[in-house]
Amino acid sequence: MLKERLIRYSDLMPCKAAFIDAKTPGSHLKDNYSIIGGGVSESTHQKVNLSEKHGFCIGAGGQPPRVKNSPHSHFTAEVFIVYSSHWRFYWNNDEKSEIILHPGDIISLPTNMFRGFENVGDEYGMIFSVLGHDDAGGGVVWLPRVIEEAKDYGLILLENGKLVDTTIGEKIPEGSKAIAPLTESDLKKFDQYTVEEMKQHVGFVGTYKASNFKGFPNQTPETLRWIDVLGPKDSNDHKFAVKQGDPNGDGFNVFGLQSDATGTTGKYTRNEVEVLFIHRGQFEILCSHNGEEITETLNDGDIFTFPKGSVRNITAKTYGFAYLVVGEDYPKAPQLIS
Repeated sequence: MLKERLIRYSDLMPCKAAFIDAKTPGSHLKDNYSIIGGGVSESTHQKVNLSEKHGFCIGAGGQPPRVKNSPHSHFTAEVFIVYSSHWRFYWNNDEKSEIILHPGDIISLPTNMFRGFENVGDEYGMIFSVLGHDDAGGGVVWLPRVIEEAKDYGLILLENGKLVDTTIGEKIPEGSKAIAPLTESDLKKFDQYTVEEMKQHVGFVGTYKASNFKGFPNQTPETLRWIDVLGPKDSNDHKFAVKQGDPNGDGFNVFGLQSDATGTTGKYTRNEVEVLFIHRGQFEILCSHNGEEITETLNDGDIFTFPKGSVRNITAKTYGFAYLVVGEDYPKAPQLIS
């Protein structure tokens, strides 16, 4: 049902112990959200708003000020959009390279690289994430010290990527083993990036320019502007501001829809799944699919996922900015409906 594809910000369901560092001082007090797809949570207690497979996963992380997400690496794309507060993203095995991002900014963190992040603002902060593929390529790889520190607080990570919390009576299942920390030789296989090299993976919302692509629905510079945010640099149709983090392709593109006032895209359809995330402002959506139709107003933090082949219309009701995650590395142009 189309109604189930609307996920309000107020409906997000946190998991307090999603990862191995959930009880380590300095990395505790984190909330993890799996919004679309299972993501990479290591907890069997993680709740998911919409489990339907999209080819990518949408999640979020919430943290009070000065709380960190410990250094880890992924096998697939990991993209973050800052929703609230200010965040320090740091990377490499020594954690010394860093950049500060603000609400609306986006970062695409390369695969095979250790990264972490910290809320450096003065309020509880939220960041939304997009992870490549449905299974995220096998989970998370942690720096050895993260695994060792977690043992002191009763958390053990298994080889299958699931957590055992001994403080609540859980035990390692028969036939399962705790994961072995990486060796020094293993660590040398991970890539290192300078701050300058990472800049091509970062987008600042205040610097975006309107796309030159003419295939977008109702591209009217007077009120609405489509933005080429994140995608392959060799695209023939788009000039993306942010480089993908997975050399094999993220499996999705990210576009923006910026409104200066009221305006509408008009009706269109496309063959790919399309997830609309409202960063700021108020947008009304219409979606028709398989004889069902829905009209809803979305506000800050709300999400709606348009199914493949559905007819849709997005209307800006105020000044605002919305992100759209579109499946596939090279999605076809939308088809306009008169």
